[in-house]
Amino acid sequence: MDRSDEPSQISLEWNNAAGIARAAADFASRVIGSDARYISHGEIQTGLSPDGKRWADNLDALYAADFAELGDVRDLLTGRDGQGAIVAMAIVAWEATSRRRFAVLEDMAVDPALRSLGIGEQVLRAVEGRVAERGIDLLFLESGLDNHGAHRFFERSGFHTVSHVFMKQVTR
Repeated sequence: MDRSDEPSQISLEWNNAAGIARAAADFASRVIGSDARYISHGEIQTGLSPDGKRWADNLDALYAADFAELGDVRDLLTGRDGQGAIVAMAIVAWEATSRRRFAVLEDMAVDPALRSLGIGEQVLRAVEGRVAERGIDLLFLESGLDNHGAHRFFERSGFHTVSHVFMKQVTR
């Protein structure tokens, strides 16, 4: 359904409740799972992609399981339109080492029909606000190698490349 003529204002809510997490998992599976350019090393490491080129056949079930286990270490942000449908989502993980606390933007997606209307900026501002509220000053994310639109969006938002991730399939 094309909703590009609707206003770009959405209601944002941080909520890890099971019903909301399930609806967000369905949204993520549909939106993220429709584009292999989203695949990065995290999706390979967690089994959402078997090879970095395609999504797992049971992606919807895998997302449902992942989102059901948010716990205290990950927060879910959903964006809803005027009819209450999820049109955007983000998951932030709270990480710590012995020397530093940081946050990881694990997933972020906006309904493709509503992109370029400022919704991604609203979601990212909310994420950055949540990170700052927790007294954290580093926010990391990873993005698929060929997801150039996302790369440009995050670079415009002040992110910069700090490393390259390499992988090798080791034969047994």
